[in-house]
Amino acid sequence: MKSSYLFKALLLVGLLALAFKAHAGYDAATWSPVDIVTDGAGNHYAYWNDPANWNTGVVPTFTNSVDGNLWGVHFAEPAGAIIPCVITNNTQVGQLVVGDYGGGGYLIISNGASFTAGTADGNWTGVGFPNGPGTLYVGAGSVVTLGSHLWVGNGTGAQGTVIVDGGTLHIPNGQLGVSWNGIGGTNYITITNGSTLYMSQWSSQTLGAPGSGPANIGIMDIEADSQVVITNNQLGFMNTLFTNNQLIAFGGLGIVQAIYNPVANTTTLLCWRPITSPPPFQLTNVVVALGATATFSAAINGGGNFNYQWFFNDQPLTDGNGISGSKTTTLTITDVTAADVGNYSVLVSLDSQRVEISSASLSTEAFTFYPVVTVNGIPGNTYEVDYSTSLSSPVWTPLTTVTLSSFTQYVVDTATPMSLVRFYRVVQH
Repeated sequence: MKSSYLFKALLLVGLLALAFKAHAGYDAATWSPVDIVTDGAGNHYAYWNDPANWNTGVVPTFTNSVDGNLWGVHFAEPAGAIIPCVITNNTQVGQLVVGDYGGGGYLIISNGASFTAGTADGNWTGVGFPNGPGTLYVGAGSVVTLGSHLWVGNGTGAQGTVIVDGGTLHIPNGQLGVSWNGIGGTNYITITNGSTLYMSQWSSQTLGAPGSGPANIGIMDIEADSQVVITNNQLGFMNTLFTNNQLIAFGGLGIVQAIYNPVANTTTLLCWRPITSPPPFQLTNVVVALGATATFSAAINGGGNFNYQWFFNDQPLTDGNGISGSKTTTLTITDVTAADVGNYSVLVSLDSQRVEISSASLSTEAFTFYPVVTVNGIPGNTYEVDYSTSLSSPVWTPLTTVTLSSFTQYVVDTATPMSLVRFYRVVQH
């Protein structure tokens, strides 16, 4: 057996063992709906806050444990006979497993309710894991906070779906795994209608185990003014997911943009609606002398109340410190210094439709001061810039290291104005 498959198998066994171990210290309640409601459209559902809908005859909450233990809540209904459970009041439990004991479930958080699971002891939450199918729906104004990992889906017959529809989902201390250990199944998480997903970690397995093939993937779909906010610089994970159509917007018709903010130390994923005919424009590279003023213009002819946001090396700009017009058609950089040399881009949008994004470079006149080294690479990776005074038996001396926030960044060698005797190389760390 290949070591990667063995690791995956052992990890799955370990998680399942953890599941049963975690259940052991709980007052376990299983969803067994009796008081079923039928709405005008013929849809069936039942309410969490009804004792008759639980096998214990007691509504599981954090505070009403019968023997001092936390409540562990399980949904294990047969596929095809699942009655959605609706929560409309603030609720806290020890652990939530939507899909357990060989069955599945459907949990709806609505009416602005706040739902919390696993925060008291750092326990994981399963949706379609370890069994299924399972669905978690977070409605408008509602907030779900999980103490540790959220596992979504576990393969054929155990699909998992998470829909955040105008609400907020917090995973502050653990992993999100959509198809993390799945076999033969695609699992989904959709963030839509002004929702936000906050998460602390992103890994190579967040949307499916690497190398497992198209039958075992997770898909994250971001829609309608929604965003995903992740702690730390996670840009290095995103390009592969864009290419594989696993990180998409508006069902694959829109565009996802990933931005790292070094001040907040967060990576934000934004979505832009698909459009049919974007008004074309193209930025022009600018070359000025140090100390001069540089301007970029992105005016679009035609109707529409367009919005503008300028970026420097993929970081959003604000006015101040020599920058003006950061949210207008024209960006101005006064008293240009070596630190201003780099890549400038503008995102033009109409409402939440991404109309166009274009980029150009700002550089200084070569005869004025400093040499500029262009570093091309993968965002999130670290590169070292070295120099040598000769290419005959060169001795390379480190100049600096840079962690890319975009595919192209610039390094200015301010130690050698008008230098004609330095050669440069870029080496990935």
